[in-house]
Parts: sequence; C-alpha cells; structure tokens
Amino acid sequence: TRRVSLEEALQLFGANNLELRLARSRRAEAAGLARQANAFPNPTAAVTHEPLSRNGQDYSETYVTLTQRFELPGERSARAEAANGILGAAEARLWADSARLGFAVKQAFVEAVMAEEHLAISERVTGVFRLGAQSAAVREAEGDISLYELRRLVVERARYENLLADAQLAVSAARRSLTLLLLPEAEGAEVAPSGPLGGSPPDPGLDGVLEGAVSRRPEVAASRAEVEAALAGVRLARAERIPDITAIGGAKRQSDGFRGLFLGLSVPLPLFDRGGGAVEATEAQVRSAEERLALTLRQVENDLRGAIESYQSLRRRSELLGENLLDEEPDLLQIAQVAYDAGEMDLVQLLDAAEALWGARTAQARLKADLWTAYYDLERAAGGFDSAAGSGTTSTEIGR
Repeated sequence: TRRVSLEEALQLFGANNLELRLARSRRAEAAGLARQANAFPNPTAAVTHEPLSRNGQDYSETYVTLTQRFELPGERSARAEAANGILGAAEARLWADSARLGFAVKQAFVEAVMAEEHLAISERVTGVFRLGAQSAAVREAEGDISLYELRRLVVERARYENLLADAQLAVSAARRSLTLLLLPEAEGAEVAPSGPLGGSPPDPGLDGVLEGAVSRRPEVAASRAEVEAALAGVRLARAERIPDITAIGGAKRQSDGFRGLFLGLSVPLPLFDRGGGAVEATEAQVRSAEERLALTLRQVENDLRGAIESYQSLRRRSELLGENLLDEEPDLLQIAQVAYDAGEMDLVQLLDAAEALWGARTAQARLKADLWTAYYDLERAAGGFDSAAGSGTTSTEIGR
C-alpha cells in the first residue's frame, strides 16, 4: 500500500489519469486542426506526354503544367477563426475535465480517510466485545452474571464482527477507487491516504467566491468558444459560396520543334451547388450553440447555489458539534471499561457505552467527510478558489 497526501494524489492524477489523457488528446487534435486550417493550398504539378501517329508518321506533344488555387482572404480567415474557436472550446473542455476529475480525486481521498477512521473505531469496539465475551464466559460459569447477559454479549459481539467486516470491505473499495484514479495502469498497486483530514476546511470567503464565479467556470468558457466557432463557421460557409480561382501555367513542347508557354484561369460555375444549404446548416449550429450556452449558464448557476447551500448546512452542523466530548481523553468507552472491570458498572451499561461511542464516532467521521467533500465541491462549482481565497488553496486545474 502506497500512502500519499492529497497534494501527492493530485500530482499522480495529473500524470497518470487515463480520462485526463483522453481530454489532452482531444485538445491536441483540435490544436493540430487549428494549425492545419491556417495552411495555404499546395500547388499541383503535372507532366503530360501525348504521342500521335498516322500513316507511319509520328507526332507528340509534351506539357508541364503547374496549378495553384487561390482562396479569397475572407474564406481563409473564417476557416482559421472557426478552427481556433474549436481549439478554445477543447482547451476549456480540458479545463472542465480537469476540474471534474480533480474533484473526484479529492472526494475519493476523503472517502478513503473516512473509511479508515470508521474501520479504526469498529476494530476498537469489536476488540472490547471479544475480550468481554471471554470474560463473561468465565463470570457466567462462576455465577457472577446471568446466562442472559452472556448470550446478549455474544449476540452483540457477532453484530460488531459483521460491522467490522463491512468496514474492512469499505476500506478496500475506497482504496481501489482512489487507485483507479491515480495509478490506473499499475497492476497490484494500492493507494491509501497518508493521514487524517484536518479539523475543518478553511473559510473560502463566500463573498469573494461568488464574484465572477459563473464566468470562471470552464463549462461556460467552452460554450462561449463553441458559439464563436459556430459564428466563424457561418462566415466560412458564406465565403465558400464565392468560387476560388485556380491559376494554370506551364510549358508545351511539340515534336516538330514548336514550343512555348501557356497561362489560364479556372473558376467553378455555381450553377447547381450554390452553398445555400451549408449556410443554413451553420446558422442553425449558431442557434444551437447559443441555446447550449444559455442552458449551461442556468445549470452552472443552479450548481453553484446547490454547492453553497450544502456547504453552509454542513458547516453549521459541524460547528454545532465542534464543542463535544468525543475527542477528550479518556473517552466514554475507556471510562466504561474501567468501571466495568472494577465492578461499578454492569454488562448492559458497558454495551451501551460501546454502542454510543461507535455511533458517535461513526457520525463524526461521516460529517467531517461530508464537510470536506462539500468544500471541494464548492471549489469546483466556483471555478476555483485561487483568485478569491488566495494562492494557498488547491487549484481545480491540477493536471490541466
């Protein structure tokens, strides 16, 4: 098992995550197409030899031809703008995928920490019941406790043994999920968190977070880039309705000794295909892109409001439970064990103390994990805390 901190986990994610690699490949593809869109058409060279004969007489003509297609300036610039818009959208999608997957890493890390804390309290309480069962068997034989008390302890021990087995499975599942995000190609590897979570997340300062949060979201940037690409596509479709001019030039040599140069122009005649359908299609793409942008803005606003509400609710609950006795030493179960061994507490009270501590510690671990998850979700929904909460926070763009 490889123990890593959250920062180390994010670095492994940036280097190894397969879905992030796929997003980078899509961005590289768009970059290549954008570069290709700026290229000039290549000239075409051709050599033609025409041998002729009649009644034993031979005659031939040889042509060396060079053709070059010339695009109108508006057509080439529109094609470049469309390709650059697609590239901008791909870059924003890469940013969005990085933020989404980065949040998934943080969430998996938090769940792995919570699972290990739950396992620790389950092991401790189960150990108490194991020792208690051994002691109770002796005390029942000596007549100190009743058979009912012994059998109840055995039943409780079996229940906590099952809870312990479930906790062990939860730890394994959480580690597998974390490993899949960080080291998907490492066979037999297992990644686990190196330590517990902090007490509470830092205060992000909601006033600063909300300022410009929607515009910082990469999904919005991608949708806006798609609108610009669609508009450039309309300009390109309109420019392509004007035929390109192809210049033709070369040299001709005849077998009778005549030779010379020739020049010509070639222009397609827009008689059957006038490109009207292509213009209509691109204009429809603009409307679709604008509708997607409006939908994305609404979804981002709802996502941000939901993230804020969840974080504030969990923050208030965490503050209410902040001043509690769960972290004090000795804790409830330690006090109960001492009292039980001294004969000052009966078995039922010991069971109640163990169950109460197990339930409280489990709820505390769950609440802390939910609070940190809500904090990271708010970071994602706000487009990152770097610009609002200072450079000390973790960026959502890890692995971009």
